Amino acid sequence: MGRVVEGLVYLLLKFATEKQHLEEFRDGLLFMRPLAYFARLEETCAGRGDRFEGTSAIIQPKDSKVIIDTGNRGIGKIIARPEDLAGPVRIVRSSTRSCDAYCMVAVRRVVDGGLVPIAVTKFGDWFVIVTNVSDFLSRVDGVMEAENSGITRLERRLVEYCDTKEYSGEMGRFRKRTEYQHQSEFRIVVEPVSAEYRNFFVGSLRDITSEVLPSSAAWQGWVVS
Repeated sequence: MGRVVEGLVYLLLKFATEKQHLEEFRDGLLFMRPLAYFARLEETCAGRGDRFEGTSAIIQPKDSKVIIDTGNRGIGKIIARPEDLAGPVRIVRSSTRSCDAYCMVAVRRVVDGGLVPIAVTKFGDWFVIVTNVSDFLSRVDGVMEAENSGITRLERRLVEYCDTKEYSGEMGRFRKRTEYQHQSEFRIVVEPVSAEYRNFFVGSLRDITSEVLPSSAAWQGWVVS
């Protein structure tokens, strides 16, 4: 079970279109979706969906040939040389997409003004601030440790960003394209995957969260040091 938070996180923010959803979050409900759901969002929700979600690895044509084992005796292995490839090759494994994710925005810097870029406020009309990140994550971990939780794996950490036009290597559940770097995403991932969604209860968070605020307030007049 991964528990490392790489880098300093001052605050965590959660945005939503419905105020009631954030009140439910303050009551301890983390509404999680399978990672594949966020890949499908690209078609309906500009700026949030990412078709690369669930990608296990990316191979650039310049780096090596690609060998695909079809598992079929009649076909065998397919070998594509660098000159045969028109662009980067995405490898998608069901194990990468098979998890439930909860996505938040991390404030990782000293702030004098907006907490996040204006583009991030488009995630929803409302937001809540988690003011004690360490305590919040301890409560998340406590669910995993509880008997009969039904959870076999839990990871939570910052998302890393890479230029997929140049990068070759593992992507997985905690790496995204640089186009999304402004989101400064923090992600909680659990297994096994649910059918459509998971209600993940961590107990009341009202003692370590702000009131529900309009998203426009996220980039006006804050000081975090």
